[in-house]
Amino acid sequence: MLAAQLPDWANSENLKWITIAVIVAMLVFMFLVVRFVQKLVLKLTLFVVFAGIGGLAWVERADLSTCARTCSCRILWQDVKIPADKNPVCSQKK
Repeated sequence: MLAAQLPDWANSENLKWITIAVIVAMLVFMFLVVRFVQKLVLKLTLFVVFAGIGGLAWVERADLSTCARTCSCRILWQDVKIPADKNPVCSQKK
């Protein structure tokens, strides 16, 4: 199976900040749902969806540090390979 390559802007540091922003956004959305949505079923559904997205972002954030060290990992069920020119650790492994 071929591994996906990260785009130029997607280094491990940027991806960590993006996942933190997603987690914070999901917490804000969860607060808004609890505060303003009146129907209980809709409130619970939206709360679970946003909590799931935030949890997934938290789990994947932990995998990013492994990806930076090993130059290859699996993020959101996709194999990702970091090119040697994007990470000095990867160029030293060759």
